[in-house]
Amino acid sequence: MEDIKQNILETSLELFKQYGIRSVSIDDICRRLGMSKKTFYQYFPGKTELVEEVLLFLQQRSLECAHKYTEGKSALECVRLLQKVHSNIEDVHDKPTFHYDLQKYYPKQYKQHLHNIHNNIRHILEQHLRQGIKEGLYRKSLDVEMCATMYSLIQYMFVQNENELKSVDVKRLMSFAISSFFRSIVSTEGAELLKNEFPEKN
Repeated sequence: MEDIKQNILETSLELFKQYGIRSVSIDDICRRLGMSKKTFYQYFPGKTELVEEVLLFLQQRSLECAHKYTEGKSALECVRLLQKVHSNIEDVHDKPTFHYDLQKYYPKQYKQHLHNIHNNIRHILEQHLRQGIKEGLYRKSLDVEMCATMYSLIQYMFVQNENELKSVDVKRLMSFAISSFFRSIVSTEGAELLKNEFPEKN
């Protein structure tokens, strides 16, 4: 039962990203899966409920990936990983129809999605900052809660204002924002360790 539900979620997410949410019907999803609509409705009452669960599935998958790649690593290794992720990150405009449809036709779900992302990022970063303080990478006097909140708001801003950022090199701007954030919180020893991760540009 759970395998069938996960297949529906994975296929729906794939189609939504490729074609946009509005243009993908339940018939399209069932056709791709070789499934009857009767079977589909055993798992989801309708498309709105499907969209809600797809977003939760997307968030959970991102959390699992974050934990998988950071487990057992030092704070410095996690920063290096973060740099690598952001250097290869999909531009926020790579899936414009998906985000546009979500904002326009599912505003309630979109707002909750952003809220969940904000909380997830904040929680992960709080853990990272506490680890980094213990390892001497960050200043001991750091206000962990406020720093994590600020960082998550930076990420929130990039998603929330994607339409206003169309003329901006988003990857470059994001890289600048992240490097500025980490430079502002490192200890004296951490600054030396991180100088190769966030080199100053002339």
